[in-house]
Amino acid sequence: MKRRKIQRAHAGTESFIRLLFALLLFLSVLRVIDLLPPKEPVAVPAMAPLTPAPPTTEERDTHLYIEDAKTAILSRGLDLRGQDPKILIYHTHTTEAYTATKAFPYVQTGSYRTADPSKSVLAVGEALAERLRVQYGFSVIHDTTDHEPPSLKTAYERSEKTMRGYLERYPSLVLFIDIHRDASSDEKDFVVVDGCPTARLMCVVGQGAKYADKPDFDTNFALASALTENLRNIDSRLARDVRVKTGRYNQHVGQLSLLIEVGHNANTLEQALNAVPSLAESLALTLADRKACEPQNEFRGLLVPNRAGIDKE
Repeated sequence: MKRRKIQRAHAGTESFIRLLFALLLFLSVLRVIDLLPPKEPVAVPAMAPLTPAPPTTEERDTHLYIEDAKTAILSRGLDLRGQDPKILIYHTHTTEAYTATKAFPYVQTGSYRTADPSKSVLAVGEALAERLRVQYGFSVIHDTTDHEPPSLKTAYERSEKTMRGYLERYPSLVLFIDIHRDASSDEKDFVVVDGCPTARLMCVVGQGAKYADKPDFDTNFALASALTENLRNIDSRLARDVRVKTGRYNQHVGQLSLLIEVGHNANTLEQALNAVPSLAESLALTLADRKACEPQNEFRGLLVPNRAGIDKE
């Protein structure tokens, strides 16, 4: 019995000695490590800033970055954003319509005319206004006043009153856009942009030959020419030559004025609406260019006599 107790005591002592030795060894190792010179930190090379990947088709369905347009426009000092309206889109000839289709039928109130705003040039104006607001952040008013009654011949007199009313209420307005559609019988007259049949566009600039109060022709022509050039950069046939006429077309009212024919009556509304993204993009690019609104020496317009159609005063 005593022997067993002695053996147990020896075993306990040996275990305690082993544990103490292990502890001393561990403390010695820690002390050695502590005496070593500090390890130099590994130099991590600074990462170059990531270049944003180009946007996918889903991320931008036009050819222009929205931020690029905003930055360029702000650098020019022409800020088209904010609470105060900067662009007025209106229609002197409100009921102009396109070739009716199964997708876009309408009741005619005249030859290629309708009072249905969803099937006339009003639909194009609304699509353009929405595009400029959402895609580019511009502050846009779209006026849908019917200026045609009681006579088409005096429609410009009434649309001028509308323009002046807005300008009096919103002195912040910079650009006035009168959206029309032209007249033609060529149903094959369209281009294909991004796989979509697209109506061609044309700007009309008035000289105001018979008026005492004339438009700023040089500035308006320069603006229309720059817009035409940007449209042609998308597709060489997307825009016709700027048409210069002797009329005035209310282009004497605002600082910058455009009359844009979006397609013609032989086009469909779908083709006209397909032109809106390219038109909005080209407008943004044009307004972002410092020289776009400056008169140029080169005269590329075609002076033609007044005729029946959307540009008749």
